[in-house]
Amino acid sequence: MKAEELARFLDPDMAAEGLVIDEILDPWSYGDRPAWALFYRRRDCKVQVCWSERDGGIDFMLAPPGADNTFGLSDRTGTWHFMLLLSRAKDNLITPPFGAKDDVVMAWLRDLFRIHFKSACEAVNSIAQGTSNDVD
Repeated sequence: MKAEELARFLDPDMAAEGLVIDEILDPWSYGDRPAWALFYRRRDCKVQVCWSERDGGIDFMLAPPGADNTFGLSDRTGTWHFMLLLSRAKDNLITPPFGAKDDVVMAWLRDLFRIHFKSACEAVNSIAQGTSNDVD
């Protein structure tokens, strides 16, 4: 799956949350292998959608609005956090099997975002304000 293809697919949901594309980091390298990242911003947070051949998956990460657009999987500052670890929302989504078609994976990613973004955004804002330390 290509970064720009996923960006186009997610655009309506990102826009609905007030997120605008900030940067596309493609191509990139992580662990000497191909990678890419999409960065979105709004006044209270940033969202990164990143993929690496090394890790083999696509992750959503969140950070405070002033965060640099650094590849989240290699971020050692602790600024970028995995959305699913921040979120208190629960889902019953089934992870697509290895080798699933891109449209299936993109729909699953969209659904993850829809379910978990609000809760994760609240958590990253609490962390940034120093009002919460109960996120794993």
